[in-house]
Amino acid sequence: MPAMAGSAEDALKQEGDRWNAAYSSGDWAALRALYADDAWLMTNKAPVAKGADAIITYLKRFRGRGAVVKFRFEPEDVMASRPFGVVVARYWMTAQLPGEAAPVRVAGRSMLIYKWQGSGLDAGWKLWRDMDNMAPDVPAE
Repeated sequence: MPAMAGSAEDALKQEGDRWNAAYSSGDWAALRALYADDAWLMTNKAPVAKGADAIITYLKRFRGRGAVVKFRFEPEDVMASRPFGVVVARYWMTAQLPGEAAPVRVAGRSMLIYKWQGSGLDAGWKLWRDMDNMAPDVPAE
C-alpha cells in the first residue's frame, strides 16, 4: 500500500484506523497485509505470537467464537524516521461474547513499531512489533 499523503507521522497515525477497519470488517487478508512477515504481537497475559500468520490466528479468537468486538485507538506519541516508526497509543477493546451478559473490556497502552518495507508504489509502513499492556491511567470503562 502506498504511503499516505502528508508527513510520515501522519501516515503512521492513520495505520491504527486502517487496522481497526480491517479487523472490524473481518477482512483478514487486509489485516494480514498490514503486518511485516516477521512481526511479533506481545499482548498482556498471552505468549508472544511470532509471524503475521500467527498474529492473525490470535486476533481471530474472539470473532471466531461469534463475539462482536470493537477497538478504539488514540495515538499519544508518534515518531517516524525510516526505516522505523513508533506509535504509542491508548486503546480500548470491548468484546461481547454470545450468551454472556457482560462484555469483556480491556484497555491499556500499545507500543507499535513499524518498519518501512517495499519500494515504489508497494512501499509502506508494516506493523513489525506490537506490545500491549494494561495501564492504570487508561480505564476500561
